[in-house]
Amino acid sequence: MPGVHEPTGAASALQRYLESLPRQPLADRQLWRDARGQVQGQFFNCSLTSAFEPLVTLADRQVVAHEGAIHTYAEDGVGLAAWKLFAMAADDHTLVSLDRLSRLLHAINYFAADGGHKLVLNVHNRLLAAVADDHGAAFRRALQSLGLPLERFVIQVPASANDDLGLLLHVVGNYRRNGFAVSLQASDPAEAGALMAHALPDWLKLDMRRTWTDRQLSGLRASAASAGVTLIGRRLQDTESIERLQAAGIGLGQGAFAGGLVSAAALRAADGRGGAAPDVATPHALSEEPV
Repeated sequence: MPGVHEPTGAASALQRYLESLPRQPLADRQLWRDARGQVQGQFFNCSLTSAFEPLVTLADRQVVAHEGAIHTYAEDGVGLAAWKLFAMAADDHTLVSLDRLSRLLHAINYFAADGGHKLVLNVHNRLLAAVADDHGAAFRRALQSLGLPLERFVIQVPASANDDLGLLLHVVGNYRRNGFAVSLQASDPAEAGALMAHALPDWLKLDMRRTWTDRQLSGLRASAASAGVTLIGRRLQDTESIERLQAAGIGLGQGAFAGGLVSAAALRAADGRGGAAPDVATPHALSEEPV
């Protein structure tokens, strides 16, 4: 059955691919479908699957996007945190393969579950230098082969890229030329201002664990409005952060106070309830961390 948010042709391409996947792990296939219909990947004797963190309107917690996160587990039930999994990729080729596998896994699971919003996908910081040029080209081709709409994807560049402005601008330009919106992350007002001035991201996330004055937040909101940049508070851990963002006119956020990680199955159920963020996440796997 075609996804409710996709054209018939696009859904058929994805459905054909899903039906071609094995129903159990095979040594010569990276992806397979489990008994629940969720797609899983294999890497270093670990199984990988997807969870999704909601980005919501702070006023009423309506979901506007989801961010993919890797969940891992092994036969003994003990999974690796995502950063440990990526640390096992010792060479650039393996790292690039794992990074692309993770993003493709999230894309397939999200659209197979009829996810109805934009999907934010992280890239690993090592990939930025490992791929010499044309970042996003291989991923674009993979999505197009499945008929998935590029305009529904947001590529999130790691905050570590902010330390090398030349590389950052190169990467942002490449992803945009390949049809992707770009999200950047800032940890202080100076960094946020510089990113808006030089990179002009589609989305700019502010780390709310750091200290931001009300004046700084209001000033950034005014600058973002002029530049056409969407501001989002991330890592929201208390009601005070939400109230301060709202007072500054910033209406979007993610984190513990915005909604927890959900599985693809829970995502479909939440979408059927009208898009509100679920109150409790009940993922199957043990290790969860955006990558």
